[in-house]
Amino acid sequence: MQLDRIDQVLEQWQEERPDVDPSALSVVGRVLRLGKHMRRSVKAALAPHSLDLWSFDVLATLRRQGEPFAMSPTELRRAVILTSGAMTNRIDRLEQQGWVERLADPNDRRAVQVRLTSSGRELIDDALETRLANAEDLIGHLTADERRTLAGLLRKLLVVRPDEAKSQRPVLVTAGDWPSDEK
Repeated sequence: MQLDRIDQVLEQWQEERPDVDPSALSVVGRVLRLGKHMRRSVKAALAPHSLDLWSFDVLATLRRQGEPFAMSPTELRRAVILTSGAMTNRIDRLEQQGWVERLADPNDRRAVQVRLTSSGRELIDDALETRLANAEDLIGHLTADERRTLAGLLRKLLVVRPDEAKSQRPVLVTAGDWPSDEK
């Protein structure tokens, strides 16, 4: 098995601080580094569609709802885990692009719905194919059994988080100060 940068870090801690157990970093460090690598890869894959991860997330959330591809801003905000101010800003930006529109809620005159436009639906359907191909590229070297095992283990780590249990949506983790191979 090939060693990676995390193995080097763990070995250094074992030499310098044999009184501590850094083994949890073998998982956490790799997840953080992989997350950073995967975010860069997703960003590059979505760029030809003029999308970034947040815009893809909002459009995909609306698309997954099925006809009429609409949600209230509050439902949408909760689904993508944002503050109301951030959600308003994102809806405004997507509306300016012509990918979503705000419409009166047919069930409540005081409320609005955010709905995918036909161009927004076309865009997200194309981008979804790119996104899925990118995801396959990122984990293509894993067998079906390895994928199921890894997915199950990652799910187990995520569901113990109180914010995750409420949202039913993955928590995005940033790489922070973890050592990088980037030069």
